[in-house]
Amino acid sequence: MTQLRDGERTLPVNQLDLSLNELDARDIPQIVRLSERVGWDYDEAEVRTVMVSGKVYGHRNSSGEIVSSAAIVPYTNGLSDVKLASLGLVIVHPAYRGLGLGTKVTLECMQGLPKTVPIMLIATPEGERLYQRLGFGHVGRVQKFLCDHVKYQQTFSSASTHYIIEPYVPSDFAYVTNLDEAAFGARRDTFLSVRLRQAKAAVVAKNSARKIVGYALSIEGSVNLIVGPIVAPDSDTALHLTAYLAHASNKRLRIDIPAEQTKFAAALQQSGFRLEAQPPIMALNQASLPNRRNSHLFSIAAQVFG
Repeated sequence: MTQLRDGERTLPVNQLDLSLNELDARDIPQIVRLSERVGWDYDEAEVRTVMVSGKVYGHRNSSGEIVSSAAIVPYTNGLSDVKLASLGLVIVHPAYRGLGLGTKVTLECMQGLPKTVPIMLIATPEGERLYQRLGFGHVGRVQKFLCDHVKYQQTFSSASTHYIIEPYVPSDFAYVTNLDEAAFGARRDTFLSVRLRQAKAAVVAKNSARKIVGYALSIEGSVNLIVGPIVAPDSDTALHLTAYLAHASNKRLRIDIPAEQTKFAAALQQSGFRLEAQPPIMALNQASLPNRRNSHLFSIAAQVFG
């Protein structure tokens, strides 16, 4: 019997009493509570989007409490073959750490994929060593920016872009998914379909010929208004898309951008954003990672989605 401490309680736990299974919609409230225990701000809508887009696994103790979780979200090549997968939502209850649950639940996510499929993730400081042991290596960084809504300032003129920003309508979906594939490197039709329904606001950028050349979404979470994905032809247009979405909420703004988007990062800081963290992007089977055919991805959807 192993003694595990949770605050002032001592929990006797036998490892054999823990079962590892795929989780479903009935488990969403428990997953949200688990994320709160480690200071993350997942809400039920976000976990539901993860479940619809991929699969979530976790350990339960003998009382039925979920004490670990991890999610895998597969993306295709436009057919049925998985081209890339994103790993995230890896959480272990503080009282159950040191039992290898993080490794076990991560491996459970990975075993359903062909062994050659590249898997990417954005690592926390606590999880980085675990992923290195499993063969993941560093391939880049994401920069997490935050901005209190009252400090956000629009720092550009509407004349600085040649594109028109308009609300997204359902007939735009095929154009948006094609733009997203070109920027992200894999098709995300299922995820984008769910994400667009979840979005507080969605906009597209059109050129003078009324062709869609960019898009952006915002998601209202329990703490932040998350701005992303943003796909745009240039940083000025990305800023316009950001500004349109930022004014739709009074919540704190969050945007996670690829570290190589240096011009966009500088403009965000001029607008009142502050750089909060720069977690590493890690990948397994790096040689098979799809090429992002352009540099038009200015913000990711969320760390769990890659």
